[in-house]
Amino acid sequence: MKRTFSRYLIILVISLLLFSSCEKRNEKDNPYRIAVITMMQGGEFWGEVKNGARNARTKTDTVLEFLAPVNESDYEGQIACVEKAIEEKFDAIVLSPSHSINLEEVVRKARSKGIEVVLADSSLATETADFSITADYKKIGKEMAYHAFSLFAKDESINAMVLGSLPDSTPMTNMMQGLVEVFNTNDKATIRYATYSFSDESRAKDITQKTISEDTSVNLVFALEENTAHGAADAIKGKEGIHFIAFGTTQYEIQLLENNGLDALVVVNAFNMGYRSVQAAVDLLNGRKPVEKTVDFALVTKKTMFNEEYQRLLFQSLN
Repeated sequence: MKRTFSRYLIILVISLLLFSSCEKRNEKDNPYRIAVITMMQGGEFWGEVKNGARNARTKTDTVLEFLAPVNESDYEGQIACVEKAIEEKFDAIVLSPSHSINLEEVVRKARSKGIEVVLADSSLATETADFSITADYKKIGKEMAYHAFSLFAKDESINAMVLGSLPDSTPMTNMMQGLVEVFNTNDKATIRYATYSFSDESRAKDITQKTISEDTSVNLVFALEENTAHGAADAIKGKEGIHFIAFGTTQYEIQLLENNGLDALVVVNAFNMGYRSVQAAVDLLNGRKPVEKTVDFALVTKKTMFNEEYQRLLFQSLN
């Protein structure tokens, strides 16, 4: 009886293995289709994310389609992009949600349809995804604040203006939290103004001009997104006594850093983020667990910008 049962068990295991091998997808002949949905169509940060995704495509034999609204603040437009990916039955979605709450329902819907969802750069308030890849934005905010303190004398008052882009995206929320936590440890440091530009360069310029003209005590500006940084930089140009720390990796920002128009530039490895997000989606589709690791970043100054490791970050697509 035992021998008969053992023989039956062996036959069952072999049958299951043969069945699973027959069911395994041939990625060469039938590649996975992955929708990569960023916050907006343009922007050098999102360009690097897409370049990283394209690089992963060539190494994983996937088919990618890039979708995004024109503006980061077009939440309904981004929801429509996810709906399109669901309707067209993509195997996976790589999504950078521009709103931590508004995108939750459509992400839930995608996952209920069996679509793997990888969140890149930003996350959601309560809804989980199948995987998430981001930088430590709270740590970025803290490092920006600590570096700002180093620009002032110990007995000098610091009156800062913080200009974010989207108020309901997790990168902005976390950077703001990091800045506030560190500023609360310094009696001489105050965040006098904190507002959002919605990634509109001209709006950022107008807000910055109005603030520094109405309050001449402001001596520090943080700009937490590249378009926001461009506008703030134009408003500060020629103004004495205002330190400036920005986020991004645009050629304009790099030139500002080199020409003393910026005290420091925070650069996130967006190329790596895009690459790893697509790779994570493929891993999930193949039943593998993706590597859990935050995306690297650096706070770059004019003094350090020519270091080899920072050059790789500043000019990601060229490496």
